[in-house]
Amino acid sequence: MKRTAAGGMRGKQTPAGIRSAAAVACVVLLLIGFFPFSASAGLLLQHRITYTVAGGDTLTAIGTKMGVRWKKIADDNGLDPAKPLRAGLDLRVTISEIIPEAMESGILIDLPGRTLHLFERGVPVMSVPVGLGMPKKKGQKGWETPAGEFKIKGKLKSPDWKVPESIQEEMRREGLVLKESYPPGPKNPVGGYVLQTTFPGILIHDTIDQSSLFQYKSHGCVRLLRTDMEQLFGNVRSGTSGKITYSPVKIAQVENGRIFMEVNRDAYERTPDMQAYAQKLLRKAGLFRKVDLKKVERLVQAGAGIPEEITAGVR
Repeated sequence: MKRTAAGGMRGKQTPAGIRSAAAVACVVLLLIGFFPFSASAGLLLQHRITYTVAGGDTLTAIGTKMGVRWKKIADDNGLDPAKPLRAGLDLRVTISEIIPEAMESGILIDLPGRTLHLFERGVPVMSVPVGLGMPKKKGQKGWETPAGEFKIKGKLKSPDWKVPESIQEEMRREGLVLKESYPPGPKNPVGGYVLQTTFPGILIHDTIDQSSLFQYKSHGCVRLLRTDMEQLFGNVRSGTSGKITYSPVKIAQVENGRIFMEVNRDAYERTPDMQAYAQKLLRKAGLFRKVDLKKVERLVQAGAGIPEEITAGVR
């Protein structure tokens, strides 16, 4: 099952985002807004869904599949996180994000936002949460997903995965059972669908560890929910262009002049001064004098990953 939407773009009715939701029991969509980017700003995408709780569901699992913080789901629905969810309960889930930039076509991966977007004809037609590479830890090697441009160089279905020597070495250090390869099947860590990229050793694939989605737990690869990966696999080809971006602060201006900002945590610690970085982005977009700087400061300090309006004079 897919979440689809139609929204206004310069006065025309144009398909907007699709966020795959094959694991969702029931989905009802209301588009709040989809807005084109202005110079140096991104796209604001907001929509609501109704999620019907299935047996065994948890707030954490639902948040992982949706790419939404579980605490926000609990707060929006007045839930006590300590109590189990009742099967059949309808939850209101608001998905709100700023896509850092637009593409004519191809794959855009937002590292701080932990999302993958597929563009067709300048429009995001797919938007899904992903799992990404582990940050560096003190005294240890990191497995950070690289930023930059790439292309899809191959597509594999039911792959036989040969474990890279670097990961085998990690297994040895940690005293784990050494595996040199995994045959196709339910225990293969790269799942059943793989997109090979021109980044050495970096794959886009589904995963048998759903808890790693919307997290930084991979060895650099980009992990998707199986149903999301099936959809992506069927909609890209060898030669498709891609870009991986790293911008923990994102801004968007909608058609009526309102300005929004989303601040995610600097997981890879690449931005020494987040306040200065936010102000630099606003100046570059020509929006610095149009925003409430106290709101900007508060959003940067919170790093909640939720777009909020920062237009000057708006409470």
